[in-house]
Amino acid sequence: MLQDCKLSYFPLTGRGEACRLALHVKGVPFTDDRVPFPQWGTTKPTTPWMSMPVLTLADGTIAGQQRAILRFIGKQLDLYPKDDLLALRCDEMLDVLDDLQGKINAAGQGKEQAEKESDRKEFTTNGQGAELLRRIDAFIEKNGANGFTVGNSLTIADLMAFPTLTFFTSGFYDGVPATALDGFAHIQAMRKTVATLPEVVKYLDDMENPHSAYTGLKECRNL
Repeated sequence: MLQDCKLSYFPLTGRGEACRLALHVKGVPFTDDRVPFPQWGTTKPTTPWMSMPVLTLADGTIAGQQRAILRFIGKQLDLYPKDDLLALRCDEMLDVLDDLQGKINAAGQGKEQAEKESDRKEFTTNGQGAELLRRIDAFIEKNGANGFTVGNSLTIADLMAFPTLTFFTSGFYDGVPATALDGFAHIQAMRKTVATLPEVVKYLDDMENPHSAYTGLKECRNL
């Protein structure tokens, strides 16, 4: 069903990368439609929910929303557990990562640059962000194994956590220290596990003129 589909998202990691990774890891031939930022104004009204990513299947079926698309891909490619409890744990991770993104976006919003950076640093090192990272690390320790987030094999939870947490410390969010994940051994082990999968290595190494956000994904190989 996924063969020759099209996945549309901006030319950076962000909310589309987990879906891209899932398709690449499983060797699915697809069109990686990287929408240039200047084109978004005209593309936005044509999307299902005025947002991306957008998945277009070969039969013309179109769907939006990051987590819905990722779950669908996961079910098609055996990256979403059939065991209901493990699936629940994957959903937990997807949702808490969305919470983390929302909270970091809100930190310092509407403030002058210096104050925004200060608020985001505080959020990450001592505030809710630091606590969420601590809980994510503990979650992986309890529910994962062998460098994976849930269970002992690759799932959509890993494919979401890897780019989301790496983007968190990529420099995109002013004020978030690049070292914010350094004290979380289980998060770091998961990032290295995904980054060193042969299919992920090939995908990242073959990319032409990648956005700077991809540098952090490649650097996870050395954790």
